[in-house]
Amino acid sequence: MKKMPMMMLLAAPYIFIAVCAAKGLGGSAFITWAVLCVLVYLPNMVYAFLLPRFGYEGRQLLFWNLLLKIVNIPVYVLVILIVLMLHIFILPLAPFLVLFDYSLLLSSSMYGVSGIMECCAKGKLSKKEMLVNIIMQLLFCLDVASALYCYFKVRKDS
Repeated sequence: MKKMPMMMLLAAPYIFIAVCAAKGLGGSAFITWAVLCVLVYLPNMVYAFLLPRFGYEGRQLLFWNLLLKIVNIPVYVLVILIVLMLHIFILPLAPFLVLFDYSLLLSSSMYGVSGIMECCAKGKLSKKEMLVNIIMQLLFCLDVASALYCYFKVRKDS
């Protein structure tokens, strides 16, 4: 039951893509995204910081962070391909695409931030590593590098 919110977060971008493919990129896309934000993304951002109270260790949080980052890569690639194919015609959707990408980035990064803070508290990561990796978690592409580094460093130390 503890894993249900994370499983929903794994599926949420693909559900969004399926709805957009079925209904088009009209007003229903924004409504679908808003519903996903309220029901999946925002609760997961909070849940990531509640999990240590339920017995989750930093290593487990970093595993979920890594898994979420890897599963989201195809979504980001699809967005980039759509932008490249539609070029100038995508400009009206640019603000929405930024919101979509950052909502996905932040919701998955909170597991990394929580895991990094837990590992720092347990002495598995230094304060410098914690600061650098938290900043990296909030930037595109660097978030994946941070997720890989943190998970494998903590896993190796366990």
